[in-house]
Amino acid sequence: MDQNNDWYERYSNETLQESDTRQRRRSAPRGVRLSTMIVFLMVAVLLGGLLGGLYSRQYVSEQLSAYAAQQQQTVKNALSEATTEDSSELTTASTSGFASTYSKAQIIELTAPSVVGIDTYYTVSSNGFYFGNGNNTNGADGNSQEVQSGSGSGIILTSDGYIVTCKHVIEDAETIKVILNDDTEYEATLVGSDSRSDLAVLKIDATGLSPATLGDSDMLTVGEDVIAIGNPLGELRGTATAGIISALSREVTVEDQTMSLIQTDAAISPGNSGGGLFNSSGSLVGIVNAKASSTDSEGLGFAIPVSSVKTIISNLIDHGYVLGRAYLGVYTQDVTLSSGANDWGNSMFGSFFGSGTSCVQIAQIVSGSAAEKAGLQAGDLILKVDDTEISSNSTLSTAISNYNAGDTATLTIQRDGVEQTITVTFGEYTPSDQ
Repeated sequence: MDQNNDWYERYSNETLQESDTRQRRRSAPRGVRLSTMIVFLMVAVLLGGLLGGLYSRQYVSEQLSAYAAQQQQTVKNALSEATTEDSSELTTASTSGFASTYSKAQIIELTAPSVVGIDTYYTVSSNGFYFGNGNNTNGADGNSQEVQSGSGSGIILTSDGYIVTCKHVIEDAETIKVILNDDTEYEATLVGSDSRSDLAVLKIDATGLSPATLGDSDMLTVGEDVIAIGNPLGELRGTATAGIISALSREVTVEDQTMSLIQTDAAISPGNSGGGLFNSSGSLVGIVNAKASSTDSEGLGFAIPVSSVKTIISNLIDHGYVLGRAYLGVYTQDVTLSSGANDWGNSMFGSFFGSGTSCVQIAQIVSGSAAEKAGLQAGDLILKVDDTEISSNSTLSTAISNYNAGDTATLTIQRDGVEQTITVTFGEYTPSDQ
């Protein structure tokens, strides 16, 4: 009995010791296994971040590529659409949403087909005399020929052949020829022109052309990238030059008209006039019309802001002239005042004050015009229009261009040696007034 009890006690003690040992093993810290788990988790996090970044980058790249392709197709569609009914449907870039930006090569590819070359001609006789009136016959032998008088550029406005250029490009031309980007040549008719804006609209008998998309030049900023496309030297059609917007609202005198223009450092040469200035989304923002001619200057080109002339272009297409332009109705000549008597003892046009002063003399009054209604007469000297001194025909034209039909102005004139003022209410210019 005692032995049995001893065995039981020994068994119980051994069992308790083994259980205690197993318990201590379970509760003992496992440092190696925890460290391994931490390293594993860190590696997993790093791999997950790397794989996630690669996936995100690929996804974003695919989305941007798809969006760029969609925008490029949109611009191509816009360049291929234009109205054949009304100028109010000229292709115009949307002012809402994201403004697409393309590479220079893409911009040129999209816009070059909308820019044309323009050659102008006049007629001379076989002995070299210039007719200048469209008469192609020579009184002596009937021989005559067309001679090229100038070259420039133009921009296609509609798919059915309306083209805008600068007025000074086609000034006094008897024949106007338009050469497309693919070298196809057309004879053009002059639809209308406007001296104040230096713009003219031509029409060729063609369809399926690629019109330019008219942008918003009011949104331009200095430093913005632009590309000029034109016909420099009259021989290099489709030439593209890149630059930036150097300045905005530059006051520049072109063809005796003071204009507010865009300044750019894109290379501009003779023959570029009438060509396009395009922004980074391929929209037309300017019509090139001038460059600095001084040998001391480089990188000074100028363009007409397209937003300022959209209405003018539409008027020229629809009416052949710009509605509301002021018209005085006089034929004038430049004169220099003199107080000296002639050989017969009579003073010229009366006794003028201000010997040596240049001004404008009225040679003829148009019947029914604003000038006739105001009481102006042939022989009157125009000295001022309001506060603007008049020294030549060009300054008179510039002064009148600042008014609209229906506006009134005070003219300071001299008649029979006596200075006086006359109030005139301007009429509206129409092509029949030329």
